[in-house]
Amino acid sequence: MSRSAGCSIAIAFALCSSIVAVCGDTSAASPKLVEFEGAAQPLDQVQERLALEREKIPKVIRGDRLRGFLAKPEGDGPFPALVALHGCTGLPEAVVQGGSERAVSSGYVILLVDSFTTRAIDHTCTPDRYAAVDIAKRTLDAYGALLFLARQPFVDAHRVAVVGASQGGMVTLSLAQEHARNPFVNPDNLAFRAAIALYPGCDVVSARPSIPTLILVGELDDWTPVNDCVRAMAYWGTAGAPIELVTYPGAHHAFDVQIFQPGRMMFGHLVEYHAEAAENARRKMRVFLAEYLAR
Repeated sequence: MSRSAGCSIAIAFALCSSIVAVCGDTSAASPKLVEFEGAAQPLDQVQERLALEREKIPKVIRGDRLRGFLAKPEGDGPFPALVALHGCTGLPEAVVQGGSERAVSSGYVILLVDSFTTRAIDHTCTPDRYAAVDIAKRTLDAYGALLFLARQPFVDAHRVAVVGASQGGMVTLSLAQEHARNPFVNPDNLAFRAAIALYPGCDVVSARPSIPTLILVGELDDWTPVNDCVRAMAYWGTAGAPIELVTYPGAHHAFDVQIFQPGRMMFGHLVEYHAEAAENARRKMRVFLAEYLAR
C-alpha cells in the first residue's frame, strides 16, 4: 500500500485542544451542517482558446459541491477560525462533535470539511481508492472552506489556520507551500495563516512550507514514517517561516485517537492511542494557535 494513501480512521483534533446553505443557527459548540463549493480553478490557455473559438465567454472551472460542519463561540466575533481536514476514512460524527467542542471552548470557529459524502466515497485508504479524490483536489476543497469562512461576519478572514490528520495532514502540508494559492480563483488574495499536520506523509511534499507549520508524528508510525518528516526538515533547511517537527517515542499512527485503545491493525498498519503523546500534542497545538492566530 502506498504511503500517499495512508491515513487514520478519524481526526481527533487536540485543540484544548462559493455558494452557501447554512442549516440552522450556529450556536456555541453545536456544529451545523453547511454546504459550499471547493475553490474554482481558472481555465488554462487551451481551455480558454476553445471557449473563445466557440464564441463563449471564458469561465472558471467550478469546484465540487461539498458539505462540512460549522461551529462558533457565542458572540458576534470576529473570531479566528480553523479549517479541519479528515483522514482517508472520512469524517465520523464523533469527531465532528468532539472537534467542535474543543475548538469553540478555545475561542475558535471551526469548519470540518467533508470531502467524501457528496462524492459518494467511503474511503481512500488503498491505492485503488486514493485517486477518487487526491491531494490536489482536496486542496481546492480546503480553499473553498477558507473562502466560505471569509464570507461569514463572525470570522476574521486573516486569522484562519488549517489543521489536518494523516491524509488531511498531507493536504495541510501542500496548502502550506508558497505556490499553493496559484491553481485557484482567489479575488481577495486570501491565505491560511498557519498550519498543523498530525502524522502526515511528509514524502509527498517537496517545497518548504511558507507559513508557520507544526508537524506532530509518532516515532513508531509505520504508515506515515517519522523518518520521512526528518528528511523533509533537513531538505527544507531553516530559512523562512518557522517550522517545528515534534516526534513522540513509543507512539504509533493516530496516537491522539482515543478509540484506538488497545491498538488495532487497519489497512495493514498499527493505529494506537498514546495518552502522553496526545496530551503533549494538545498543549503544543494550543500554544501554536494562540501565537500565530493572535491579532
